[in-house]
Amino acid sequence: MTPSRCGWDRCRRLASVLAGLLLMASVGSNHSISVWNAQLQTLLGFSEAGISFVCSMASFGAYFSVSPGFVFDRISAHRSVLLGGSLLAAIYIGLYAGLVTFPGAMTPLGVGIAFAVLGQATNFGVFAALGPNEDLFGPENRGKVMALEFAAFSAGGALFAELYKHFFDGKVPLYFRFMGCLMLAVFLVAWITLYRPANDDLTHVITAAPPIHALDEFMPPETSILKSTFDLEDSCQLISTAQPDITGRDILTDSRFWLLFSTVFILVGSSLFVMANIAFIVESLGGPMEQVSTMVALFSVGNCCGRVVAGIISDSMLHRVPRIYFVSLASVLVGAIHTLFLVIPRAYLVVPITLAGIADGVMFAAFPVLTRETFGARHFGKNFGLISVANAVGFPLFYNPIGSFVYSLSAKPVNGVQKCLGDDCFRPVFLLVIALSMVSLVASLKFASRQHYVRLS
Repeated sequence: MTPSRCGWDRCRRLASVLAGLLLMASVGSNHSISVWNAQLQTLLGFSEAGISFVCSMASFGAYFSVSPGFVFDRISAHRSVLLGGSLLAAIYIGLYAGLVTFPGAMTPLGVGIAFAVLGQATNFGVFAALGPNEDLFGPENRGKVMALEFAAFSAGGALFAELYKHFFDGKVPLYFRFMGCLMLAVFLVAWITLYRPANDDLTHVITAAPPIHALDEFMPPETSILKSTFDLEDSCQLISTAQPDITGRDILTDSRFWLLFSTVFILVGSSLFVMANIAFIVESLGGPMEQVSTMVALFSVGNCCGRVVAGIISDSMLHRVPRIYFVSLASVLVGAIHTLFLVIPRAYLVVPITLAGIADGVMFAAFPVLTRETFGARHFGKNFGLISVANAVGFPLFYNPIGSFVYSLSAKPVNGVQKCLGDDCFRPVFLLVIALSMVSLVASLKFASRQHYVRLS
């Protein structure tokens, strides 16, 4: 390449990374659902169980990425951007039309299905942001690029929470219309801007985007799913002696898989429960409702900081502290957080909510890398997909039904809407999480005892 062409190509690569950041921030808007879900409940007259079902479907759609991943692998990054943007725009505009035209006909089942599809569609943005960009500046800069993308995803929740608070508070239909137009515009910009290799660029030919799982954004900084065992051993003084590269039946019969699965199920599920119910928790406990949007934003900021800081610290301390102990730390932190919900003055609920975001970030900095280090790199995608099933079922199919049932036991009609006010609305759930966090702690310690390490000089 001539110098001028090299300069132009570098600009294209920088623009592609920026487009990826834009995509990740926009799909990170899923984390702001607690800002407007209570207002959507009032607008449609849903019960707490009904709106919780909607939130669960949104979470399930976003975290269960098997189906969009299957499609993405076959249609390439740029086509998937067009598909994802079209789906998101259509769903948001459809919800806007329904809320304005025939709100009485909108049921929790219908709205829940719409949000499940919406969650699935956001995965196309995640895949497209990561696939074409991860290697644009070489392996030596891959960690920096990925860290930027991860931070944008986490920050998206905080950004859209503040956006809703300042411009759309009490105007859910208008917010959905805005989101439909914004998603279409962002995805079109990404389609134009995402890197397309020149015909003579043999080092970055992307005929189809690499098969990256939607939840790969939770990998900590400076970590790559393509990192070899040799790289791992060179960069760490304490490594697992077992690198078996197992999957399928072998991994499902390995007790370490189920120990790790249980910690993800318990800890990530409890954090998602808090995130999706911030407004209801604050309302029921008599906390400052005017701070809900700020709390949602701080949850996302804490989540982002937890991922980045825990990822860096766990890497730097790996020669002394096995990574599984960061899961143990998250277990203790989650137990303490839910104890705080029971005893803290209601004016300070922002503290446990922010800490819940940090705990979630610590988990997402630890368990993806543990999956790779424990079961090998060859089948990392499949194995991480199996572990991530815990994300898809922990909150939607376990914590949320229990929380809705407990909430409904003490709920009473308030202006035609079932509301629960008082400590009993969520206390049983908090106590359950405290108990389960101890189970998670034991599971992480058992994992550590069954994982053998060797120190390198």
